[in-house]
Amino acid sequence: MKINQNKIENPAALPIESVEVINDNNFSFTFYNYGGYIHEVKIPYLNREDSKEDVLLGYGDVDGVLNSHGYFNSIVGRVANRIGGAQFSLNDKNFKLFPNTPPNHLHGGKTGFNKKIWKIDKIEENKDSTKCVLSYFSPDMEENYPGNLDCKAIYELNNHNELSIEFHATTDQETIVNLTNHNYWNFHGHQDYYQNNLDHVVQIISDKICETDLESIPTGNLLKVSGTKFDLRKPFIIDKEFLNSGGIDHNYALDDQSMVVPVAKIYSKKTKMGVEYFTNQKGIQFYTGNMMLDNYTGKQNKTYGIQYGMCLEPQNYPNAINQSNFPSPILRKNKNYLSKIKIKLRNDF
Repeated sequence: MKINQNKIENPAALPIESVEVINDNNFSFTFYNYGGYIHEVKIPYLNREDSKEDVLLGYGDVDGVLNSHGYFNSIVGRVANRIGGAQFSLNDKNFKLFPNTPPNHLHGGKTGFNKKIWKIDKIEENKDSTKCVLSYFSPDMEENYPGNLDCKAIYELNNHNELSIEFHATTDQETIVNLTNHNYWNFHGHQDYYQNNLDHVVQIISDKICETDLESIPTGNLLKVSGTKFDLRKPFIIDKEFLNSGGIDHNYALDDQSMVVPVAKIYSKKTKMGVEYFTNQKGIQFYTGNMMLDNYTGKQNKTYGIQYGMCLEPQNYPNAINQSNFPSPILRKNKNYLSKIKIKLRNDF
């Protein structure tokens, strides 16, 4: 395996570094320690190892990363997804959060974990894998969340073409935590097959989604997907009708946290490239880019737009702190938070 580590000059003079990891099969990923942003995931064509596609949307340069109001490929927290009314109660105390999607709170607030410098603690090189350990200390009442929170994010690529992400956290007082990765995938790549989400195949092994209100806040009810456009239990080809219907931005309830069988997959019919997801989390948010901007300056001189990328975000249910029947997002003092995500990269669908 190969590792390339570089400092990235930037207008803000922040200590930003990039790390590229390439496995023995020429699969690779590159991330920044700014927000844990994953800049590239490259998959070689089957039987053509030297010809690769970058299958992640992203920013054309570091300025785009720094100035963005979005969450492309970053770590999102302290609590990912939405919190209704931008507030919650814990131990009889009410906490008011920043309503960055008024009147609600999204992905950690005004300056979430996607805008923080994560310290690169170590890079462990083994024969068949490379592991990168990042850390961030979130002080008590940062973004109005209680408790000092020690966080670690571990990125690992192995020679089985598996990109693994683990989130660890501990706190000195009760708080709420829900960390995830927000990769925007497009498995058509950036070259000859470049286009929007059409002609991807998606499958999510789930028979229920969280019902949401008009502001995309879960109501506490779980709805069966049978007979609806949300039923993705069998492989479904994304077509114009699906995109014109507004796509999907919902949390799917997961029954299997064993990480033995995939809970979701997406791949391109054109490149045959895609991913399978495994997780220990209770839910996975599927987002088809319905609220993306009309225009982004992307990589390789490409321009992205609405529904040009798709996200699979393993996590706890959104707004869980305000719904007593949802799995609890509360992290107790001196207990360990652990979220595991394994992304199997494939070129043989």
